[in-house]
Amino acid sequence: MKPLHWIAFFLTVSPAALAAAPPIAVTGLVSTPLHLTVADLGNFPATHVSASQISGHGPVPLDCIGAAVSAILSKAALNLGKDRNANLAHSLLVTGDEGYAVSLSLGEIDPDYGNAEPVIATSCNGKALDNPRLVVPHDKHGGRAVQGVVSIEVK
Repeated sequence: MKPLHWIAFFLTVSPAALAAAPPIAVTGLVSTPLHLTVADLGNFPATHVSASQISGHGPVPLDCIGAAVSAILSKAALNLGKDRNANLAHSLLVTGDEGYAVSLSLGEIDPDYGNAEPVIATSCNGKALDNPRLVVPHDKHGGRAVQGVVSIEVK
């Protein structure tokens, strides 16, 4: 890991998160299934996203740092076949530790189509998170902000 990544990682991950958070399983249509700890997330380039999402209590500003979902998928090596635009027919199911799950299409993430730039955040608003959180910065509502991410399944 580059020295700058280590600095960003240690500033954004609480000691409790290093010990407590279960690994994130990256499975499904991938050539290299992964089990990523919070420490492993720190090995990816730190990606910064900002958003304002509407909640039941009004707008919630988010300023988060974490690993880009696209970088995680690149490391897992998607195995979607050789059909033209195969990624447009597939999706991700992101599940949290309490069973809450949301779906994102691979077309949403693809920079040539939706370019949504979701991240698995390890800190938000200057505070380290105890468990990784999915943040989709272009969403108007926070319904896909999965807390305590434990799996990313490529379908």
